[in-house]
Amino acid sequence: MEVRCVITATDHWGWGALRHREQSENNHFMYWVARARAPHNFKPPTKKLSMDFKRWLNLARQADTEPGRTGPNDVHHYLMTGVEAGRVVAKHQSSYGNFISNDLSIFSTTKENFFITAVGKNKGIQCRFGMKNVIAEAHYDGGRNMVAMLKGAKRYILTAPSECKKLNLIRKKEHPSFRHSTTDWSNLEEAKRAGFGDVDAIDTILHAGEVLYIPSYWIHYIISLDYSIQCNSRSGSPPNREGEGHIVDCMGQSNVPHMRKPKS
Repeated sequence: MEVRCVITATDHWGWGALRHREQSENNHFMYWVARARAPHNFKPPTKKLSMDFKRWLNLARQADTEPGRTGPNDVHHYLMTGVEAGRVVAKHQSSYGNFISNDLSIFSTTKENFFITAVGKNKGIQCRFGMKNVIAEAHYDGGRNMVAMLKGAKRYILTAPSECKKLNLIRKKEHPSFRHSTTDWSNLEEAKRAGFGDVDAIDTILHAGEVLYIPSYWIHYIISLDYSIQCNSRSGSPPNREGEGHIVDCMGQSNVPHMRKPKS
């Protein structure tokens, strides 16, 4: 579903507020988080560093305007920032001086609306600044996800939870990249060998000013088509627990939060 909204951004949006960047040796970015029980041979797929926004913006513009300068096998940078849920839904937002909350009032709300259907379970706002050709590896999220495109465009390939078993997702919760696909979706030969020809999917392009709804547990693979700014916010589980059965069957019961056994 796509909803047309008045959402815009300039190259000055977010200066001085960026939390960190990730650097990849190519255009692939696999999410990972440090875990105490990670496999001993785990090698982080990206580096988490800091970078001045102006420097990153120059690199992003070069990737857009100078074809061939930044290819798929060259170093790419992905910038990220956001605000935690407590600040997003604060009653007196002006006291925080937070431009993200102010600019994205559809996500920053104390009352349920079309976009945030469970304020108490809101996970905050996450914003990502992508260079052209940056790929976010396929994964699913547990909360209902609203994605707003503020600048540029991104291609989304989405598959339903019923396809989970076919997508080679990492099933071990202690793995730093849990619930992400290990198959390179951009490599057609590898995807064919993995049986992706039998996977049903939706392919869409999200442009500036549009909002995409990604239901809980839907696997999504994302490609930045140019310099882009995207912000998203998640809230609550799906109505009637839609999709959970497929995830339990695919990933195991302990990987659905409310179905885990209580600690003794």
